[in-house]
Amino acid sequence: MKLTINEIAEMAQVAKSTVSKALNGQKGVSEENRKRILNIVRQVNFQPNSAARALAQNKTGTIGFVLPHEAAFSLSGVYWAGIVTAVAAEVSKRGCNLMVITPSEDAENPFASLESIIRRRIVDGLIIGAEQLDTKSMMSILMEDIPFVFIGRNAVLQHYCVDVNNTEGAAAVVSQLINHGYKHIACITGPADYLYTQDRITGFTDAMNAANLDGTRIVHTSYLEEDTRKNTAKLMERYPDTDALFITAGGEFVLTILETLRLSGISLRGFGFGVFDDSRIFDFLDFPIITAKQPIKRLGSTAAQLLFDLIEGTPPAQTVCWLPVDIVLR
Repeated sequence: MKLTINEIAEMAQVAKSTVSKALNGQKGVSEENRKRILNIVRQVNFQPNSAARALAQNKTGTIGFVLPHEAAFSLSGVYWAGIVTAVAAEVSKRGCNLMVITPSEDAENPFASLESIIRRRIVDGLIIGAEQLDTKSMMSILMEDIPFVFIGRNAVLQHYCVDVNNTEGAAAVVSQLINHGYKHIACITGPADYLYTQDRITGFTDAMNAANLDGTRIVHTSYLEEDTRKNTAKLMERYPDTDALFITAGGEFVLTILETLRLSGISLRGFGFGVFDDSRIFDFLDFPIITAKQPIKRLGSTAAQLLFDLIEGTPPAQTVCWLPVDIVLR
């Protein structure tokens, strides 16, 4: 049975606007009327016209998710794939659609597609991987007044975001390595301008300094495989007595580092490893790894919930939502 919103209003003996408010969870409807309307809707299996509803509310029913890197890179690991999955589930629960937006390989304007989406206002809000968004795109979002939430903090703009406590997590992993008897620990980390990189280095140096150990063995690299291999080799050449590594990111980055060490003749069994990430694949290695397990699903769902709060005009009191990490011995 397919009824219009007008017919639902007649059956419930209320105004059309009351039906609209009840269906969209808005205020201004008595509990008695809300229950009666929703009962009728359930009985007739009413499906609101999403296009008409979006037009009436000046909304599209679509949420945009901006990945920080090209899709082949971002979605090759567990981290961003898991976050996208959690966001999609929360967005679907709200009766909306998810649009995944990825930067292109155009060095001059990698976020051109995002700027087009912003100008055309075809999304109600954005969830943005904070680490790479350029200033131009950020200004476009601010000028168009589109609600958005960062995953991770952005180096340029302080805004609503969901993040883990990178400094404490890194310090906990390194402290575990020290407690297991490792003294000459080096750190391989990502680009220096990423805030989470800076925070994780701070955690590394804090733990090393607290144990009166040398915390200066740090090398930065991009996450490209060639750069990672080259910089890992340089680190080991510079500090040949290194007995453990703290790696500040996971996924293919870790596997590339492990492979580089193995091919250089280093026995991985006698080496200590701490990683700011976690994966079940580590259980299948024949040596232990200490990991900082991030709450990936919770990061995604919390970011989506926060964005819907902003869209509905109910922002939280705190700008940053901090989530803890778990320390796991794999």
